[in-house]
Amino acid sequence: MIRVTRMISHTKTVASELLDELGPIIAGERAAFAVRCHERSISMTNLLLMTLLETHGPMGMSRVAELLGCGMPTATGIVSRMEEHGLVTREHDTDDRRVVTLRLADEGAVEMRELQISRRQRMATALAHLTDAEQARLLVAIRNLRSAFEQMHEQGALNA
Repeated sequence: MIRVTRMISHTKTVASELLDELGPIIAGERAAFAVRCHERSISMTNLLLMTLLETHGPMGMSRVAELLGCGMPTATGIVSRMEEHGLVTREHDTDDRRVVTLRLADEGAVEMRELQISRRQRMATALAHLTDAEQARLLVAIRNLRSAFEQMHEQGALNA
């Protein structure tokens, strides 16, 4: 029993150390990503909406307002500015013009792709500082972490 307790204690310590090491990396990358968005005049709200459209496809304006946590007038203003910048397009239903569907525009897709390329290049630069053996060990660890996240997702534990 004592051995199991020590193993759990050791695991918590290692997990805490991992979180301590990952925290600054994640924060630094998040800041760098925010700077790249700012340079491209993409607000965090714009990025959220573009990500949702990229991930889930076209959606109605009422759903957009719900996901952004704002009222329809605010969502309409956000979408209008994004439309002016060519990031999204609005389509009116042919049967009911009150129904508006929002889509990621070609320019919005290009912006998302360029932001991802920039993020990937930054990560590749950091990984280049590791030896082949270090990269191989990291790959195994990241695959295991990804699997753990997938299991949590399947169990509904990632809703928080």
